[in-house]
Amino acid sequence: MRRTTLIGAIAACLALVVVAAPAASAKGGGTTRAIALKGTISFPNATGKAVSKVNGSERELEVEVQHIRSLAGKRVNIFVNGTRWATPRVSSLGQVNVDRSTERGQRVPTIRSGSTVRVRTLGGTLIARGSF
Repeated sequence: MRRTTLIGAIAACLALVVVAAPAASAKGGGTTRAIALKGTISFPNATGKAVSKVNGSERELEVEVQHIRSLAGKRVNIFVNGTRWATPRVSSLGQVNVDRSTERGQRVPTIRSGSTVRVRTLGGTLIARGSF
């Protein structure tokens, strides 16, 4: 019984270290903003998030959407501030994940308060949306 408790305590400590590590490894002095993306009438189960990170002149934007399995294998459009930013393919699990950074030479829009993120089908049906 004592061995089980000890192993459980060690596992819990390791889990805390793993969860805390990404936050600690982030570059200092930057700004991170995150928003929830909410589903629409056409895709009520869709959920997701958008995370914007700025550190000096470097910018990174990540957009994730889940629970859109009916679109598996199809492409969707991601619009940021009304401009098409990416056209990823929905995975077989019904997920989309796009992560771009100026550090890698990729185009990343400037995110301000009020900036919008919209995910649409190629036909234009709104899947999920959110605002910073």
